[in-house]
Amino acid sequence: MKIIEQIDIKNRSDMIYAKTVLKNILKHQRKKYDESFLIFALMELSTNLIKHADGGEIWILKSDNEILIASLDYGKGIKDISWATKKGVTSLNNSLGLGLYQLKNSDYYTIDIFSLSKKEFHGTIVLLKPRDFKKSIISLQQNYIGEHISGDMFAKKGKFLILADGSGHGKKANQTVQFIKSFFYNNSFSCLLIDEFFQKLHNQIKEKMLRGAVMAIFEVTKNSVQICSVGNISIWYKKGKNYFSIKQKNGIIGEVFSSIAKEKIELSKETKILATTDGLDINKIEKILSIVPQNISSELLALTLIHFASVKSDDKSVIIIQKEEE
Repeated sequence: MKIIEQIDIKNRSDMIYAKTVLKNILKHQRKKYDESFLIFALMELSTNLIKHADGGEIWILKSDNEILIASLDYGKGIKDISWATKKGVTSLNNSLGLGLYQLKNSDYYTIDIFSLSKKEFHGTIVLLKPRDFKKSIISLQQNYIGEHISGDMFAKKGKFLILADGSGHGKKANQTVQFIKSFFYNNSFSCLLIDEFFQKLHNQIKEKMLRGAVMAIFEVTKNSVQICSVGNISIWYKKGKNYFSIKQKNGIIGEVFSSIAKEKIELSKETKILATTDGLDINKIEKILSIVPQNISSELLALTLIHFASVKSDDKSVIIIQKEEE
């Protein structure tokens, strides 16, 4: 998923601006969308942000040919989500209580909701997505505040995925990860020969005087994921009801590099593999993973981690890998 727009919503003029932005985005897409419904959804989600959370953000996202809309806030949270999405339910006077109900029960779209009302975490995320939206790999990136380029990068080539985080943020960090992406695309390798790949990359980054980077490569097959990583890319996997962290080895490609952490995870329907850059707080991630519902969708989980575990002073990225549906 790619974030196309992030719009602060605090009053009605922000809602009108968001509506104009969405119309302009839809106008320039090759695929035809149900514009009237998406605008209705945007206005409903924006209205709820103002009425129930003293404002928040609307994110317009794109994944392949699909447009998704998310609302995110740090309000008091929804204690009973199933109650909140019933027809006619509202906590306000002069409201019909049809907004979330209609969004959840559209023929083509539905909503995912995650909400917290705890002392440390409070707020709500609502994600509008197509009913048939099912991806085995979800990626989400949010740039450092005010930056149009990122020091984080993910890319896919065949059965391989890469997640890299260049030191710092801004232009120099972006130059490093763009070089890593090019190197990834233009060099053949396997996880059996990954040491040679990383050593060659390390040497070239030093020669070009680029910044160092931490990174992980994932070799994804039908029944397993082989992970090879250097440095503090944070990686977890879900087995049964619990998430377990994979210990990493110290090192920075292009600066101080000596060892590679390797792990193989068998994939089942219940397995999720999660990797994040250091733009997300590890301690907060672990707390969130301990309280998210078992059936939370990968796209909503990615939004939840970005929203509730963000470190403000860095780029932030998350990748979630799960077994492809047969």
